[in-house]
Amino acid sequence: METSFQPKILAFLCNWCAYAGADLAGVSRLQYPPNIRVIRTMCSGRVDPLFVIRGLKEGFDGVFIGGCHIGDCHYQDGNVYTLRRMDMLANLLDISGIGRDRIRLVWASAAEAQPYADSVTDFTASITGLGPMAPERHALALAGLARSLATTRLRWLVGIDRQVTERDNVYHEKTDPAHFQRVIQEAVETEYQKAMIQEIISQAPATVRELSEKTGLPVYAVSLRLNDLERNSQVELSGHEGRSPLFATAAAC
Repeated sequence: METSFQPKILAFLCNWCAYAGADLAGVSRLQYPPNIRVIRTMCSGRVDPLFVIRGLKEGFDGVFIGGCHIGDCHYQDGNVYTLRRMDMLANLLDISGIGRDRIRLVWASAAEAQPYADSVTDFTASITGLGPMAPERHALALAGLARSLATTRLRWLVGIDRQVTERDNVYHEKTDPAHFQRVIQEAVETEYQKAMIQEIISQAPATVRELSEKTGLPVYAVSLRLNDLERNSQVELSGHEGRSPLFATAAAC
């Protein structure tokens, strides 16, 4: 007899708001799906995007992040940084083919038991509609996501977002937020592409065409990313397969 799919959802809940809202929902005996497994954090700002990727790699079908409303963070603006990080992660998930619908960021105060329950119900229904995550089918994408999210470039860009778009520099200038978002988007795509290439050649040397076939990237894009990696001494030429050069992880790496 077939059983309907029951998603397994990982939830990171802020101690002061979303977790308290979940506690109130339980005390109030509100009904919502029991599919989530909760990790309580002191602030949603503590939730590194790498935690989300690890959850998906470990077999969770979706990841739910709950925090305080903007302006109500107990640590001033930790949730604003959460918003920036999750926006970047959502873009990466879309680029990878996994899709941003696998994650959900929700604000809920300690008094909002019903909105919290409704959010969990809605997200559970959404993940049920998407079906199982099946991490083995997305092994390369998940590895690429983890590598790219760990890069200094992406972490730095997200970290300085507010500093350069909301505050004046020494010349009393601010960076246009729309322009900065384009910079981040370009960096996200580039770092993810490089990360996939690095993951593949960490297993065995590969030609440009092989890398193109495995990543789904055009040959020209693979060549550009290999040039970037070579300049940073992360990739090196390791031989030839016929007339095609083979690339491998640089010995120093």
